[in-house]
Amino acid sequence: MSVLAMEPVEKINARADALEALGLDQNAGSDDIRDAWRHIAFHAHPDHRNGDCTHFARAKEAYDFLRREGLTVKGRATGMPRRPKLRKRVIELESADIDACRVLLNTALAHSPDCANPESQTSIEADHVPEAVGFYGRHLTYFVPTPVCEGSNRVALPTSVLASARRTETEVLSFQSNDAGAGEVVVPDTITERKFPGAKSVRIKFDADQQMRDDFWLAG
Repeated sequence: MSVLAMEPVEKINARADALEALGLDQNAGSDDIRDAWRHIAFHAHPDHRNGDCTHFARAKEAYDFLRREGLTVKGRATGMPRRPKLRKRVIELESADIDACRVLLNTALAHSPDCANPESQTSIEADHVPEAVGFYGRHLTYFVPTPVCEGSNRVALPTSVLASARRTETEVLSFQSNDAGAGEVVVPDTITERKFPGAKSVRIKFDADQQMRDDFWLAG
């Protein structure tokens, strides 16, 4: 992945890995980085006796990355990069992802444990599917155009938006509401950890229009 294509969190992790590849900690300065590279370049170079090609190649890649990041400039006090400012962004979900959510809702209802006994089922007042998702680092906000209904609600969400999986994973979450209309549901941390790979927090905004999405983006 190119540096320009990296997310802020990915850049921080890449810098930490590069420093580690040079045998340095996160407080290493530019002089430390250059000295470490010179030492490895001399002792691990393939032309040197007992040179280690693998170590040399990894160290060179790490040094080149740090150099592109501006961390090898002479006189720089520390190799610890300034934490980049996270930018908010909103993306429209693809129609295939939205359709997958709708199919899952229908499938979940058809395979309900109480399907054979309709009278014992909890009445579902409303099903919901998001149209867009907002990103702020690893914090996710799903924008659902439909309002919450009083009673039992279900929402199908593509949960792997932060993962590199080729196939989108989708989950159905159920919740009870005492009110109807616009609202926000915060997914518990225990569910976030299990169902949303890579996410730090998940929020779902209901009755969300374009203005709400714009406000989210502008707030960043």
